[in-house]
Amino acid sequence: MAPAPLRPSGVRAATVAAAAAATVAIAGPSSAVPAPDPPAPSCGTPADGGFPLDTRIHGGPADYPAGGPFQAWKLDLTNATDASCSGVHPVLVLTDRDRALRAEQIRFEFYDAGSSRWRPVAFEATEEAENVGAFTGFGGFAVPAGRTLTVPVRLTFEAETAPDEVVVNAAVVQRRGEDGDWIGESGDYRLTVRPAEPAEPAAPTAPDTSGPPDPSVPPAEAARPPAPTVSGTAPAQNPADVAQGPELASTGRESEGYARVLVPLAAGLVLLGAVLVRTVRRPRHR
Repeated sequence: MAPAPLRPSGVRAATVAAAAAATVAIAGPSSAVPAPDPPAPSCGTPADGGFPLDTRIHGGPADYPAGGPFQAWKLDLTNATDASCSGVHPVLVLTDRDRALRAEQIRFEFYDAGSSRWRPVAFEATEEAENVGAFTGFGGFAVPAGRTLTVPVRLTFEAETAPDEVVVNAAVVQRRGEDGDWIGESGDYRLTVRPAEPAEPAAPTAPDTSGPPDPSVPPAEAARPPAPTVSGTAPAQNPADVAQGPELASTGRESEGYARVLVPLAAGLVLLGAVLVRTVRRPRHR
C-alpha cells in the first residue's frame, strides 16, 4: 500500500522539494543502455497517516564559536511502521535570523557506518535564504520496522561567520527512482554562532641582558676566575708554604722550634759519649 499523502509542516515545501532533487542527483548520469529498474524502496504506512519515520535531533550544544572544532550531536530515525524503510537520505535545513549565513561557511559531516567513514555534506542556498544540505554519496540508510537508527553527526562554522541565531531542522527524503518522497521531519534545533575565540597570547620571555661577549677576550680566559693578588705590606711567604696551604706552613714553624732545642742536646750527648769511651780504654795501674 502506498503511503498517505504528506503535507509540509515546519519546513517549506519548496525547500524539501529542492532537497529531494539533490538526493536524486546521487544516481549519476544515465548510461546509453538503460539498466532495469531496481525494486522501488518503500516504507510502511503509519497508523495515524503521518510520516513513516519519526526524526529527532538531540545531544547538540547551544553555542558554536566561529572557527571552533566540530561539535557532535545525533540524529535519530525511528521507524514506527511494520515494514522496513530503505534508501533514506536525511536533509538538513539551516535558517538563520539575520539571513547572513552562507553555504560555504557551514561544515557538516555524518558518519556512514557501512563504509566506516565520515562523509561531508555540501550546502546550497535557496531563494528563501535557507541553506540546505542532503546526506548524499552513499545508498541511503535502512531503518528496520519498529527500530531506531541513530546517526552520529558533527557541525561547525568557519571563522569568518558572523554572530547569529540559527535554527536547524532535519527533513527525511526517500529516493524513489527519479523522484523522492518526504517521509519525516524533526523538531527545531536552535543554536547560537558566537564570535571567534581569540587566540591565547604567547607566554612572555625574559629579555636577554647578558649582552654580546667581548671579542678581545678569548673564551677560555673570559670564563677563568681572577687570579689572587698579594698586598705590598704583607710579609713574603715561602712559595712552598703558599702552595701547601696554611696548615703545612704552621707545621714547618713548629719543627724549627724543636730543632733549636734538640740540636745542642744531641751535640752534648755525643761529647759525653766520647769522654766515656776514652776513660774505658785507659790502661789500669797495678
